[in-house]
Amino acid sequence: MKPDPSEKRPEGFPGQRLVIIPPKIAAGASRKPVTRDLCVTHIGTFVAAGGHYVERLHGTSQHILIACIAGKGSCTLAGRDWQMEPGDLLFLPPREHHVYSANPRSPWTIFWIHFIGLRASDHLENLGITITNPIVSVDDPAVLIESFEDTFRHATHGFSEAAMTGLTTGFGRLLGLAKVHHRSHGSRSRSAENRLLKVLSRMRDDLAHPWTLAELARESNLSIPHFTELCSRQTGMPPLGLLIRLRLQHAMDLLQQGNHNVAEAAAAVGYDDPFYFSRLFRKHMGMPPSACRRGP
Repeated sequence: MKPDPSEKRPEGFPGQRLVIIPPKIAAGASRKPVTRDLCVTHIGTFVAAGGHYVERLHGTSQHILIACIAGKGSCTLAGRDWQMEPGDLLFLPPREHHVYSANPRSPWTIFWIHFIGLRASDHLENLGITITNPIVSVDDPAVLIESFEDTFRHATHGFSEAAMTGLTTGFGRLLGLAKVHHRSHGSRSRSAENRLLKVLSRMRDDLAHPWTLAELARESNLSIPHFTELCSRQTGMPPLGLLIRLRLQHAMDLLQQGNHNVAEAAAAVGYDDPFYFSRLFRKHMGMPPSACRRGP
């Protein structure tokens, strides 16, 4: 639903913050190391932006990031409509017709960044962004808000080379956090991921339990293949591989604290056979567990 025509506006909201890097400064930064790879040209925030509506027939010359941190909004890109809610990051490519607007009943609060750079496309590829898949959702918007505030701080310190470098590195960190905290867009996928995270949390809290793949999948109310695929996508490891890694890391922590011998550390994380534990530890950690014990 579009805002009432009399209320539509691209900016001018109470409490908004907006910094536009002077074109001459941005052009200079795009020729220097670091900032030529990723360069912010515009940055700002709109709070509860009722009536916010933007349509660009030919897009812009920059990439655009719009991050919804409260409320709701929508976007039309490449002939498809996208709904946005808190935790959704929308990326709009240069020179493409797009429309975006705040939800009239629950107008969004957003931060937004325009950017260019030789490596801009690499960052987007790393996030899986394409014109037909323009949204990345994160599980903890607060992490990105903190990172955005740190990035925005550099934009308020003038446009020196140091400030522009700070702006670039802050933005790069924000994009990295979006990758770390990525979760699927859409309520159905998020429900499955929430169940996965709860089960993995239980696993971490009770590493000595004799977990099986079937039990973990059953606890999450997912099939074994779906649970395995989801865990691998979210953590970079299959479930039992992750379990081994968590057990060995905790055992290492116990050994380094100096209060457990090898057999005790093994038992604490679910291995009754200290010899098997030692072989597993050496294989995955590259050293015998005895090497981790703190000396007198």
